[in-house]
Amino acid sequence: MRASFFGYKDAHSKDDPVLVEIPKDRMQYTVMSGAILSFFNDRNISVVDTSEGVVIFKKECRLMGKADAIEALFLKKFQAAAPYVLIETKPHIGTKASLPADFKRYELIDILLSDNTLRKNSGSFVALFKVGDKERKLYFSYEMDAKARVFKAKRNLLNGTILGNDDFETVLVGLDALPNRAMLRENTQTLMVKSTVKEGQILTDYLFEPKRLVTKKSAIKALYKDESLSIEVQATLLDDGDVGDIVRIKTEQGKILNAKIVSANEAVILE
Repeated sequence: MRASFFGYKDAHSKDDPVLVEIPKDRMQYTVMSGAILSFFNDRNISVVDTSEGVVIFKKECRLMGKADAIEALFLKKFQAAAPYVLIETKPHIGTKASLPADFKRYELIDILLSDNTLRKNSGSFVALFKVGDKERKLYFSYEMDAKARVFKAKRNLLNGTILGNDDFETVLVGLDALPNRAMLRENTQTLMVKSTVKEGQILTDYLFEPKRLVTKKSAIKALYKDESLSIEVQATLLDDGDVGDIVRIKTEQGKILNAKIVSANEAVILE
């Protein structure tokens, strides 16, 4: 990288000194900003350094004519896997290593995205290519500006509160600022707060639990069936449960039995 790249021009010489030697096989190269600053300082030229000490050079390429195809498939796969994400700028696709010399022969057939990739504005992914009768995987990097639609509490929600549609609002958050286990889709289940939620907090799945059909300490009608015989007793639930769950019940006589929930009001004794 020559001095003219940084706007330097010697009025008394046509020389264009090399400031940084970047290996030809490197798609990305990092140098300390001091190595560049020293050139200008030696010539009493004032320079403002906003790099925070590190300068990264990235080689711009169109991936031998395949950049558009890779970018398009990356976007398609990303949006299919994460429809809650709004991609605001086209991704910049780069290589993690030098491309094969015969890369023009490679036919793109798929792109593989990890769960981690779906939650970051930059990272890497795998592209699958067909080369003759074989398949080959290559790693690429990406950078973009994307945000996720998440839910933010409109008020404080105390333990035991049933979450209602008026308790939260939809907001956009940068992928890199996305909280771990953020709720990214509206839940069709009835949810109950299990850990106090503060106003303005992004909703995460560990703050809630599904509200069970029947709850511990509730009264329930328990049926004992034996061929043509059916006996009904009143009992108290010792566990929470939904239809189909096996829970413990306690009869009025103090006997603890296992029973299967069949409705909000009935259970069938299993022993």
